[in-house]
Amino acid sequence: MTEEQNIPGGDFRLFAQKLATQGFYALGLFEIPGMDKPEPNLQVCQSVIDDLMMIREKTEGNLDDAEKLTLDKFVSDLQFQYLEVQKKLEASAS
Repeated sequence: MTEEQNIPGGDFRLFAQKLATQGFYALGLFEIPGMDKPEPNLQVCQSVIDDLMMIREKTEGNLDDAEKLTLDKFVSDLQFQYLEVQKKLEASAS
């Protein structure tokens, strides 16, 4: 990476997205080019969900509407996808 590249920081919604991306990756929902597709890891995803929920609790009343909506959306999307992956894993184990 060169010094000329600007890596954004300090944006709450981008921060929440970075965390949520870890959860989606842990569920095996996307791949990183050049790497093998990860096996789902429900524990890692649950940890990310817990972290996002903690952030939501600790920032209550301090977020603007867009930030709150973004955080809520990531939590609910991760929870839904977690349950879907969990069902698939349980079905394949049977």
